[in-house]
Amino acid sequence: MRRVALIASLVVLAACTSTSSTDITLSSSTPTSNQVVYTTKIIGSLPSVVDLVERLPEDNWLYVVSRNGTVERWSRDGSRIDSVLDISSQTSGEGERGLLGLIFRHTKQTTEAFINYTNRNGDTVVSQLSVKSDGTFDTSQSITGKTILTIEQPYANHNGGGLAIGPDKFLYIGTGDGGSANDPERRALDTSSLLGKILRIDPKNSDDVGGTGYNIPSDNPYISTKGARPEIWSIGVRNPWRFTFDTYGNMWIADVGQNAWEEVSVATGSLTQGGGRGVSFGWSAYEGTHRFNPDVSSPNSIQPIYEYPHEDGACSISGGALGTNVSALGRAGWYFFGDFCTGTVTAILTNGTATVASETVATQLGNISAVRATSTALYVLSFDGAVRQLTVARKN
Repeated sequence: MRRVALIASLVVLAACTSTSSTDITLSSSTPTSNQVVYTTKIIGSLPSVVDLVERLPEDNWLYVVSRNGTVERWSRDGSRIDSVLDISSQTSGEGERGLLGLIFRHTKQTTEAFINYTNRNGDTVVSQLSVKSDGTFDTSQSITGKTILTIEQPYANHNGGGLAIGPDKFLYIGTGDGGSANDPERRALDTSSLLGKILRIDPKNSDDVGGTGYNIPSDNPYISTKGARPEIWSIGVRNPWRFTFDTYGNMWIADVGQNAWEEVSVATGSLTQGGGRGVSFGWSAYEGTHRFNPDVSSPNSIQPIYEYPHEDGACSISGGALGTNVSALGRAGWYFFGDFCTGTVTAILTNGTATVASETVATQLGNISAVRATSTALYVLSFDGAVRQLTVARKN
């Protein structure tokens, strides 16, 4: 039997705003809360947009990422300010490759940016860049920054790409299982491989030189396991394209499925440590809650908190963001995600062990590449370039 993840508490955070032309409005009601109205508005466009990140809540801008290798800075109303990074000469934005993720980390000394991209050989690279006080990146030494980790990719797909900073200030990295289909080399549950994992490392200061670009946190679960990679935090993911931490440290993962099921999984964390320590999410012994490869096992893996089948055109989950009392009035603690094929955004509410409510938020938004959140708003990114702000309001 697979055990169920116990989530310590539900999220009641804070964040919301809206601009530009409205294109979708839906109303919804559930047994758990008052009726709300969802509205999406296009605030700007960037070809092949895959990520949207905030550096600090007090900034008057956002960072918008294109798979093609660029990061633009936009004002919060969607006006373009400048381009802060262009690594298009170092990557190829085709298929599931390119510049895939961005995150910021603040220490007492510095603010750093981390990017996750595939290089010209198709291998995963995680690099570190210093961030100037004006919000621009320091690329004086290298346009891609300081490489801190490179992972060889055996196939062109399932490169992951998600990055997150945990409550412990360590860098968490989502890696796909290496690609092809069905986890052919069974890497996801193999602790000697970095593929199919959530990794957790402590990057060195960007000015440090020599050795590897990171330290291994002393409480990583496999640090003393013979033959295992000490960078591993969690195992058994297929393609965790986007994952995030809530304010209680719980880890929420939208893991892309194989042929039949898409899933959202949650692992319990704390105020001082990100969720998922030593956890198996089950792939490829399981796809969602369903037995998959019979020659591998993961008896203690946790079940997804939510799964949906490949029906009515659904094919690939694009996570994911948590609503707050400002960004999603009436939907604080709900988790929002999209489907790449249907263009539908869905929100779910959990009670800590199961999903107790779900609802359709928006439809016909094209190929959704991600749903992201800042301290003040929710955003839906579509692969045609559209960046939409999602507003949630109580219905009168």
